[in-house]
Amino acid sequence: MTYYAGPESYRDKLKAVYESVEGDFSSYAKLVVERSDRLDNAFGHFMTLVVQASKGNAPVLSVFVDSEGRGFVGLSNSSPFETASALYRFSNEEEEPIDDDFSDVFEEGTELVFHRAIFQSPLKLYFLAYFGNERLLRKEILKDSLRGKDYFRLPEMVDDALLSICRENYRRWIEFDDGEVLIFPFQNILKIAFGPPKINESIDRSIILELSRLFRIEVTKKCVVLRSASVTPNMKIARPVATVFEIDLVESKAVYDKLEEFYKFYSKFISETVDKMLGFIHRDFPLGK
Repeated sequence: MTYYAGPESYRDKLKAVYESVEGDFSSYAKLVVERSDRLDNAFGHFMTLVVQASKGNAPVLSVFVDSEGRGFVGLSNSSPFETASALYRFSNEEEEPIDDDFSDVFEEGTELVFHRAIFQSPLKLYFLAYFGNERLLRKEILKDSLRGKDYFRLPEMVDDALLSICRENYRRWIEFDDGEVLIFPFQNILKIAFGPPKINESIDRSIILELSRLFRIEVTKKCVVLRSASVTPNMKIARPVATVFEIDLVESKAVYDKLEEFYKFYSKFISETVDKMLGFIHRDFPLGK
């Protein structure tokens, strides 16, 4: 028996992947069993195949198989390598899977990269959707419940609109007339990084950053679903960033739908605040020329 959780539009896609790789589950399980002497037997383990877009611009697809040959495929905002240390990594020189097995999940023409490793259960990875062996998945869901976690429960709250946010702008910059915004899905949150607004270039960047910090403080007081955040190494940002927010993925649609309006409001705040500061100095400076 199999089990699925996630947006209904993705059921057939993940089912097709599962059926295409299911024949390899026994050989994957053997890899776990053969290395059992190097693993902590107090925990379960998964032989894992991680499939990613080479440009890192799409959610991650992973195949997990336990030592009994039971498996599932899962779609997530983060790679298992971002959330846990692999107990054993396999050489990429081994035979690569067939790209066609995964083509329905990624945009046409996407170049894929593959990594294999063994990870310890329970997984600390939030899923957007998954499909696989029902008994195995029910077991992992129970582990979540006993630990007060919702790694496997998140797909029950993810609909097509939320999945589209993650897929269409996965870790990408969006260009607006007033500036640019980075959408960075990670685990069960959405990070939103604002680039500096396009205003007077003679204004020192440090002033923009301080005003942006004030903006973030006041906005997060007013909008309770938004939280202050920061740039982290895994974001690999090479462009200037003025401020960063984060929001739970399940709460993100209302903010995402008004993202351009939100950024325009931010840009106006910075621009008008700078103009008022300069105007005040030029108008009321008490020492003369």
